[in-house]
Amino acid sequence: MDIADRTYPFTRHVPFQMPEEFAWLRANRPVSQVRLESGDTAWLITRYDDVRAALTDQRFSRTINREGAARVDTGFQADASSPVFNFGGSISEPPGHTRWRRIVNQAFTARQAEAMRGAIAAHTDELLDDLASRDGGFDLMADYAYKLPIRVICDLLGLEDEARPEFTALAAQLTRRDMQSSFIEFGQALQSIGRYAIGLIVRKRQNLGDDLLSTLIGLRDEDDGRLNNEELVSTVILLLMAGYESTAVQLGNAFYALLRHPEQMRRLRAEPELIQGAVEEILRYAQMGTGYAIAKFTTEDLEVSGTKIPAGSTVFVSLASANRDEKIFGDDAAVFDVGRGCAHRQTAFGHGPHFCLGAALARAEMQEGIARMLARFPDLRFDGPDLDGVPLASNLFTFYPAVLPVRV
Repeated sequence: MDIADRTYPFTRHVPFQMPEEFAWLRANRPVSQVRLESGDTAWLITRYDDVRAALTDQRFSRTINREGAARVDTGFQADASSPVFNFGGSISEPPGHTRWRRIVNQAFTARQAEAMRGAIAAHTDELLDDLASRDGGFDLMADYAYKLPIRVICDLLGLEDEARPEFTALAAQLTRRDMQSSFIEFGQALQSIGRYAIGLIVRKRQNLGDDLLSTLIGLRDEDDGRLNNEELVSTVILLLMAGYESTAVQLGNAFYALLRHPEQMRRLRAEPELIQGAVEEILRYAQMGTGYAIAKFTTEDLEVSGTKIPAGSTVFVSLASANRDEKIFGDDAAVFDVGRGCAHRQTAFGHGPHFCLGAALARAEMQEGIARMLARFPDLRFDGPDLDGVPLASNLFTFYPAVLPVRV
């Protein structure tokens, strides 16, 4: 196989079926140069152990070196006048990220996520009640996958009932974009949600509650004090982009995978005690990433699995390829099996200092959202002529069904 002739990200021919290039690379060239759509070259890391090592190595930075970095052809229409709200800069790399993470970790814990499970279940049942009252058909993406996570985010932020519709609309403008969006449109949405977050923070400071945002406002680091307004706004936006969009897309992918594998859906319905392991398998198998999401930039010359990568290189760390590594998940790693029991070895939430803060909450939402849907609707089925014909959407970083019509 001549990888030099293949453009990265590699073409998917069947949803959730990994392009053949990844298995070949893991076996033959686990650290390899690839060509991007822009014409530039970058490095690609494909094996599980190397991926995890790169995610903890500070020589792989999230901050771009514009002189040496490859140009990623995003498909977005850039414009220098784009009014992009500047968020996240101070918390993206150490020492700012370390301090921010230390403070946020005090509030955003697995115990807190578990304490929210009752509210998540109640939101889920309310949505299912609404779907059951319809004529038997609905779009699982718009009517369910997107609605559950935004309710949970509103709870986290302690939003008043009357404030939720505006916030939900702004969140949709920011996250539910596609490859036809321009940077100007994205920047405008970012500005709008940033202004909303500032107003929300001001209100919270005047009347603290028992929600996550109120807690974050009150917390402080022993050495560096409290989160400032910029950091709090960045946190609100990160919650939206990771806690809302990612969870919604992953829920959609979960049901798309189950509908494509009805024997697995039947087994999970018959053995509901498998739900925790099944969610881990869904995260491993039906991962939402396109391949662009985990881009790193080397700060010095380094070596990975015997291959030297020069300083200033763009490096893609493939979580999806790591999740199909045969040495970790077995010779049947390409197979979807809700009984696999792979514990938390999957890499969908990342690894190391940037491991997803909301992993525990996302797991709780997926466990409740999937299990309750399957129990409520034993005849859940795809409402269309061909599952292969489901239109797929991508906003560069995520890959998911644009619509998923079902009947119950």
